[in-house]
Amino acid sequence: MSVQPGYDRHMPKLSAVDQAFFLLETRERPMSIGALIVLAPPSGTGARFADRLVRQMLKQPVGPPFNGRLAPGPLKGTLTLVTDDEMDPARQLFRHKLRPGTELQGLFEQICRIHVKLLPRDKPLWEQHVFTGLPGHRVALYFKTHHGLIDGIGFLHALNSMISPTRSSSRPQAIWEGLRNVAPRAVTGPEPGSIASVLKAADGARRTANDMLRLIWHQGLRDVGLGRGLPTPFVTTPDVLKAPPSPHRVMGHCVLSLPQVRALAHLGDAKINDVLLTVLDMAMHRYLAERGITPDRPLIADMPVALEDHGGAGNRITILQVPMGRPGAAPAERLADVVQETGQVKQEMRTLASGALTLYSIIQHSIASTIEGLGLGNLPMLANAVISNPAGLEHRVYFNGAEVELALPVSVVAHHQVLNITITTYVDELHVTFIALKEAVPDVQRLADYTAEAVAELAADLAKAARRKPVAARPRRAKSRKAAKPAVRPVRKRAAVR
Repeated sequence: MSVQPGYDRHMPKLSAVDQAFFLLETRERPMSIGALIVLAPPSGTGARFADRLVRQMLKQPVGPPFNGRLAPGPLKGTLTLVTDDEMDPARQLFRHKLRPGTELQGLFEQICRIHVKLLPRDKPLWEQHVFTGLPGHRVALYFKTHHGLIDGIGFLHALNSMISPTRSSSRPQAIWEGLRNVAPRAVTGPEPGSIASVLKAADGARRTANDMLRLIWHQGLRDVGLGRGLPTPFVTTPDVLKAPPSPHRVMGHCVLSLPQVRALAHLGDAKINDVLLTVLDMAMHRYLAERGITPDRPLIADMPVALEDHGGAGNRITILQVPMGRPGAAPAERLADVVQETGQVKQEMRTLASGALTLYSIIQHSIASTIEGLGLGNLPMLANAVISNPAGLEHRVYFNGAEVELALPVSVVAHHQVLNITITTYVDELHVTFIALKEAVPDVQRLADYTAEAVAELAADLAKAARRKPVAARPRRAKSRKAAKPAVRPVRKRAAVR
């Protein structure tokens, strides 16, 4: 199938970060990302809904980057995307009938088996899987693509373009169509190959080098207690949530109340993301304690951060480390630790160019890949878990007339790591999705359950701390001589103080 009319045939160029996802991929560490959507069919459609859905999806045109395949790049060892004029979306779509009575956890098991299979590089880098057999004739859609094509934020843009605010709205019916409505990154600056472009590139390289040196200097000062920069990578507690590389994955899920988390953030003078990091930290410590593991330093979260001018396709992210709460600290104290650490990371980010942050992330994960490839499993991991919180959906949405009941990301477990946690919003719920190496966290759903329970523990401790906080004495007001006199006088304009 050729590219449909209305599409730009030009393939997006693969950035350095995009290239890294392809180059670092192994059988044990597939670099696929996915989205799982569970649909409640319209009343009266029943089992026919899935058949109609598949037919409508296959009618949708396919454009960049989903009509492309990999080819050797202009430089040795690099890759590029070229148009596959023979692609047919029917060959990329697979149907599955689940056993009667299959619940969400059974669906997760099926998704994990599909998720870890490497995408063939001689074909378009995506698959669409349709599952039937869920209770109430529900249909599950799992779309899988390569992280080198798109990051999580771009994925969300595509999903937002695909869904509808009402049952009757007409929108794209396939996720590969969704990116058609995502604005590409604007290309500005001098003409490539011109003197101006060379000078601009040289200036960018100079600034990146300067920022990298400053970043490393600040890390050194932090390590000796003389500064407040980004934490040094690879300083996690050894033997905490570790396992040899493996293609086996497990998946868990819990739901938190957004209004409750927002109230806790207000009570603790924190951000919603700080509260989420705290309850995840509490859950991981509880999980480890049950296994007789007591970390001697804070757990480290790898946090993807979106860079400026993020578009639809490609990757415009960096990944930074954030220490969480001190071991043994009370929940309210853990939250205070997290607030301090995230504040330091944000402050440091504001001083660094995006080029330096991107290079920093690539170097870190290349080192992690090398450590794993050499079998140096006794060295500390880059981080104990990847934790991301992309934007979600504020209102209930529909897909092809069916209500979206659940929309979850299925993420990557990176090199020298075993756990990825992604939080997405749907209306007034926070959906927390866990994907882990089976050998390291075999009962990952238990970790999800502990996260939900940690919210109540944090709420109780914050309330206790609020009761202990002394109430400031109110200043005495002078008694008014006249009862009719207004309590507040109008403010008079005064001359500016020089």
